[in-house]
Amino acid sequence: MNRNWHLLIGGTAFVCYQVILGSLTGPVQYPWLPGILLVAAGSVLPDVLEPASSRYHRGICHSRGALSLMTILFALSALITVFSPAFPHFVLIYLASCLFLGYVFHLLADSVTPMGLPK
Repeated sequence: MNRNWHLLIGGTAFVCYQVILGSLTGPVQYPWLPGILLVAAGSVLPDVLEPASSRYHRGICHSRGALSLMTILFALSALITVFSPAFPHFVLIYLASCLFLGYVFHLLADSVTPMGLPK
């Protein structure tokens, strides 16, 4: 899958994430510009870490284990963001969740390609 598709999918996931956060937390304002930039970075990060030098470029950064790890990190950071807006540095945790969100959706998009994700 090419970079533009990953960016489009990550951007769509970000918009959904913002809508969900807005409905759950109410008037808390999240910095959307740094958030979308971090989602974009997370959306291309696996391919930066493992460039497509051949048809079989998918290694540990594109694995099911990486997907599991990033999903857990996203879930934890999103839960802290939703339930602890008074947490001292919750904006940093929100921004980390955006990066993890982009990475997760990159791997989910790659998982439905014919090559899939390695174990």
